[in-house]
Amino acid sequence: MNVTGRAIGAGLLAWLLGVSGAAAHHGWSWAESEQQELRGTVREVYVGYPHPTLRVETPNEGIWIVELASPGQTARSGFTEASARAGDAVVALGNRSLTRGERRMKAVRITVGNRSYDIYPERIPAR
Repeated sequence: MNVTGRAIGAGLLAWLLGVSGAAAHHGWSWAESEQQELRGTVREVYVGYPHPTLRVETPNEGIWIVELASPGQTARSGFTEASARAGDAVVALGNRSLTRGERRMKAVRITVGNRSYDIYPERIPAR
């Protein structure tokens, strides 16, 4: 195999490994069925593919990754890149990872300041 073939093969392998890792967190099968609140401080906001995320620092557990919906669905909730910034207090309602020790949550609602964004309104329990 020539150098170009090896480079293409290595690139394909890296892509496949990346896709399988990303696919593991799409859908809901990786998350607990029970919802909980996560309170903390926004450290980073990413609005892009495959889905927007917030890095949230909690007082006792460190940094969590809070996943939102697809970029389009997240935007329909009203949440944009300007909706939160580092240092903002945030409350996320969602489903945490089934994997113990993994600090990852799929949010159904996030609240920044006094504004709430219903990311998955159909999954928010009635009060």
